[in-house]
Amino acid sequence: MSDSCSVYGLGYDFATDDFKVVTHSRYRRRIGSTFVDVYSLRMGVWRRLESLPHHRVVRMRASGFLVNGSLHWLARKAPEFSYVILAFDLSDEKFLEVLTPTTLDNDNLLFNKLLALIGCLCMLYDTLENEIYIWMMREYRVEESWTKFRVGRMDLEHGLVPFCTISDDDIVLNVDRDKLTVYNMKEDQWRYMKVDGITAMFERAGTFTEESFFSYVWQGN
Repeated sequence: MSDSCSVYGLGYDFATDDFKVVTHSRYRRRIGSTFVDVYSLRMGVWRRLESLPHHRVVRMRASGFLVNGSLHWLARKAPEFSYVILAFDLSDEKFLEVLTPTTLDNDNLLFNKLLALIGCLCMLYDTLENEIYIWMMREYRVEESWTKFRVGRMDLEHGLVPFCTISDDDIVLNVDRDKLTVYNMKEDQWRYMKVDGITAMFERAGTFTEESFFSYVWQGN
């Protein structure tokens, strides 16, 4: 795999009572050469599936988000390279597209991330004016159910990554890789969170869910 780069995901297939690992890879030096592999924990084997020549996943080495029995990645679709959400159904092992919000202004984005909060597919983005928003798809694959929330205004060096929700209104975020912050959407207020024993900068993290889990990766200062 030294000449390739991948995105990946782990999820539970309720239809077959099986955990599956999915990787979507492409050779660095061969444009358009992509391939998809699925590992079945129950069978103990890898299988290669169809390629996806018309999609390019935005963030390499990114973990897919599990919502409604499917893994999701943020992608750009050729030839216009417009944003789409690429979903992989773990049961029938087919890819499909989930439409992004129709009012999303791609020309005004500094960064754009996919995430899952309270069982809903979400998109987080930062504008050129440093305004941070979350779009939440309240009803899966229903385009009209996208709902927009303003997270606030922040000057960020490394961006922010939502971890999880701890109440209906509170979201825990990693700000600039070294601060855990709780944002209350109802009150539009921030507060910093202290965790005993954590002094290093963390590059990536995830949450345990009923459907799946993601590993923690820590990076020291």
